[in-house]
Amino acid sequence: MLKLPRPRKVTLDSGATLLHQRNPVSPTVAFGVWISRGSRDEKPSERGLSHLLEHMVFRGTGKRSALDIALDLESIGGQWDAFTGKESTCYHGKVLEEHFGTFAEILADIVLDPSLPADAFSMERRVVQEEIRSVRDTPEEVAFELFYSSLFAPDQLGYPVAGRIGDVVSCTRARLFDFHEKTYTAGNAIFAFIGNIPAAAVAREIDRLFVFRRAGTRGARRRRAVFSGRRRSSVARADWTQSHLCAGVKIPSASHPDRFPLIVFSNILGGGVSSRMFQSLREKAGLAYSVFSSASFFTDAGAFSTYFSVDPKNLEKALGIYRQVMDELRRGGVTKGELESAVSQIKASVIFGVESVESRLFRLIHSEVFYGEYQTMPRILGAIERVRARDVARVIGEYFDEEMHTYATCGPRSLKGLVPGGAVASRRRERGRR
Repeated sequence: MLKLPRPRKVTLDSGATLLHQRNPVSPTVAFGVWISRGSRDEKPSERGLSHLLEHMVFRGTGKRSALDIALDLESIGGQWDAFTGKESTCYHGKVLEEHFGTFAEILADIVLDPSLPADAFSMERRVVQEEIRSVRDTPEEVAFELFYSSLFAPDQLGYPVAGRIGDVVSCTRARLFDFHEKTYTAGNAIFAFIGNIPAAAVAREIDRLFVFRRAGTRGARRRRAVFSGRRRSSVARADWTQSHLCAGVKIPSASHPDRFPLIVFSNILGGGVSSRMFQSLREKAGLAYSVFSSASFFTDAGAFSTYFSVDPKNLEKALGIYRQVMDELRRGGVTKGELESAVSQIKASVIFGVESVESRLFRLIHSEVFYGEYQTMPRILGAIERVRARDVARVIGEYFDEEMHTYATCGPRSLKGLVPGGAVASRRRERGRR
């Protein structure tokens, strides 16, 4: 396994943070700019702006056109990408070491000096509207959006990252400029670098290139996640031939010690071909093609979900299989073989990630955002290896009562009559009030 020197954390002159890890064995560098504000940090009047802004920064700057940006990035042979999430917006890529300065300068230009040209703004708003429409035509995406809006309050983690079409249509260039100025600040910025350039040299280059208009200010303090807890939600789509269902519960944050038992449980429930749900719903019953579970973690909350799609006439039967599997797990826990297999799969996935320089880059950033310190590979692997069957049984009992579940489905059939429609009763919350 490749072992790199322990990362360094540097506070830059601007007040931003640099996470630097030396990699003496590779001629490439990975570099990223992480703005620690995403869709959940938007006010109701700002919905969709984080995502739209991420699109627009590539449409031109004070000194580059959109074509210039594309030509300059491709001329150095780099690979780059950007994304907007619920808690962050990120611009990142990898280049040969000799091109780091050029790549950093281009990123600084697009991130800090977007011109938001009027013609491109009108066009990009149409592009984003088409992106939103494409999600509407993707049943799996609709099911997950509906699940999140049901599980969390709609103005928090439950709102779609890209916003809705009305949000995009109502946005103006002036509002987007204002949003950029208040959001893309040094206090909201985290830089991450992996390569063979010393930390001091990287810090000097970033301080020289990334000149923030608002040096040390942070955005408004993030509101805590609000648990909505609707039992069921359905979207009627008579033109779809399947019912797509997402079932799950709220779980703790990324830094909570239950993270690792929950990840192990996700693998056992729906992580692969040998998982409980895959075997029960697909291999034995033959009711579904796609079946999987996932655990998503945020700074102060998380969501655990299981997804499958079936013929509408089989929705009730498939839902019954899911409940039966969950009931068996609540009563009997997991087997020794399931636990050992899940731990092995998760460890392999973590180790495979080390082979990707960009995966290591994001691990640097996630460690800082969620833990405030670097999580070493031995520490992560040790936490996974220490998960016992009793730990998995405990988190199943703590978070996965049937009464705690939220169900969301889209397709020709609703959940009415299959799932109670009231709010989830939180026993954990009631205990906390005593």
